Amino acid sequence: MSANVIETLQFNCTTCPSECLLTVEVERSADGTVVEVRSVTGNSCPRGDKFARQELTCPMRVLTTTAAVSGGDEALLPVRTAEAIPLELHAQAMNLIRGLVVKAPIRMGDTALPNLLNMGINLIASMDIDPA
Repeated sequence: MSANVIETLQFNCTTCPSECLLTVEVERSADGTVVEVRSVTGNSCPRGDKFARQELTCPMRVLTTTAAVSGGDEALLPVRTAEAIPLELHAQAMNLIRGLVVKAPIRMGDTALPNLLNMGINLIASMDIDPA
């Protein structure tokens, strides 16, 4: 039976412009998964602690990409998730979005695809597309 390993990591927090350099002590199991985040230092606000713990257990990102448009003055619509989604689901979301065709007109902030991957998070338009 292998013992867990304690590891010290350093990375920058990206939740605000300060970009604090975080030092994080984690306990990893023999297969490399994080068992526990033991400590977070270097953060100048509570968001840094939350970010570090989330980044090591379930990293989240806003997904930005483009979707095809039909009947519009542009061929592609920039879109993004309304909130961050788990990084491990980005490829699955992209596979779904590749088949998406949005009908013009659409306005920035409109929902291009509701409830992406049944997560309760909408895919929203990032610019206006007028009819052709």
